[in-house]
Amino acid sequence: MSPILSFCYLNGDYSSSLVSNPLESAITTLDQASNLLPAGAYTTFRTYSKYFALHLNDHLRRLETSSKLGGHPIRLNVDQLRRNLRVALTQFPGTEARVRLIIPFGLGDETIYIHVGALSVPTAAQRANGVKTLTAQMQRNNPSAKLSNFIQTSQAARRRLQEGFEEILMVDERGNILEGLTSNFYAVMGGEIWTAGQGVLSGITRQIVLLLAEDAGYPVQLEAPKLSNLISFTEAFITSTSRAVLPVTEIDHEPVGDGKPGPLTQMLMHLYNQKVLSEIEPI
Repeated sequence: MSPILSFCYLNGDYSSSLVSNPLESAITTLDQASNLLPAGAYTTFRTYSKYFALHLNDHLRRLETSSKLGGHPIRLNVDQLRRNLRVALTQFPGTEARVRLIIPFGLGDETIYIHVGALSVPTAAQRANGVKTLTAQMQRNNPSAKLSNFIQTSQAARRRLQEGFEEILMVDERGNILEGLTSNFYAVMGGEIWTAGQGVLSGITRQIVLLLAEDAGYPVQLEAPKLSNLISFTEAFITSTSRAVLPVTEIDHEPVGDGKPGPLTQMLMHLYNQKVLSEIEPI
């Protein structure tokens, strides 16, 4: 994998130019780069055709909210941030990137870090056939905030991701399937979409997908599906910035429905792709 590009600047200080922070070649993932910094708030998104993004302002608002909930309120200078993002992306050799914005809490000044790495998306086979997942009993301490300390505390669960498994689904002590380590989770039962309404991080992609489902006439139940009801799942899927909508066809070695991506999931995959084409905007 390619090394991560790292940059930083001071929020709101126009005399502070974007500074490059070369990382060791062994740092090849955004999580590894994030763990080099003090814990803080972050958001992650992907680019399209290098200099375009989907609902970037929503990501920035969530970054502000997460920082406030973490005890470090900040008002981002959006124009400055967008300009620095464009400068950072000019130094990235690929055409599409995965970008993480981090506000570390232990550095005093309002320092913003921009990490840019290669984008990895599901393969055509994964989209056509679905993916396998495992479960772990765990949940976020502060589910309303996207805080980087979760990356470190979830390392043990991440190590369970063997080859062939896409995601770890977090299950609480009552057996509710909450969300994935890096995704939101949905089960389809009786023609309705079930997804946790509380105790989870509300992803930007999740917000879009739930609106698409409701507009298409499918009821959404903001209630966590129970792992014990797996036999009743006719379909399941996960969403995230890099995955978009991705079918889940196996949970803990048990098939979901008939073990194939279902029609509702496939419809949402198509609608989301259309949404991207119509709503991406220049960074």
